[in-house]
Amino acid sequence: MLNLSSSSGSGNYIRFSPQANAWTNNNNEEITLKKVVFDIDNIKTGWLLLGVGVRDWVQDESVGKKGPQPSPEHKRGFQVVLYNKEIGAAEWSSNGVGPNMGLEQMYKACAAERAANPGKLPVLEYGHSKAEKIGKGTTRIPIFVLKGWVARPAGLDADTQEFEAEPGAIVHLPVEQPVRKQAPKPVPIIEDDEIF
Repeated sequence: MLNLSSSSGSGNYIRFSPQANAWTNNNNEEITLKKVVFDIDNIKTGWLLLGVGVRDWVQDESVGKKGPQPSPEHKRGFQVVLYNKEIGAAEWSSNGVGPNMGLEQMYKACAAERAANPGKLPVLEYGHSKAEKIGKGTTRIPIFVLKGWVARPAGLDADTQEFEAEPGAIVHLPVEQPVRKQAPKPVPIIEDDEIF
């Protein structure tokens, strides 16, 4: 679907480190990731080169449509924004095998329920990571569980620079109330106070 096998970020971001089995923020502090809104409408795939002081992003023409590899050092990767009141609107990007596999699983789970939830974004909860042997090495795949759907939070569209805060600070942002439909859905709509 996203073709993740085999513009640069700025501002507020989070990272998953398979080696450390941990999430960190843009201050390189370990964080506990909880429920987040997954901005599935604006996911980007492409080729990403990461190195010490180097970050080169070559975005696909459309999601999952693999373009030519810019160099042997570029790997398939992604950029997506996750949001909750604690982290604000934070970009998660990676070119690692484990994170790519985790995002692919997130995307597939949400795409299966998307038609039943028009105009809404998925709410995911990070549970754990799963160790998996890949070739001669091992990686960890971040595992998220789809918890429901909400109207797009206003904070998701704000400039990510606004969400940088002092370590340990909690950012409180206004969130639009979800629109509830009476039709039965396989995954429930969640009220804002339940997830944030």
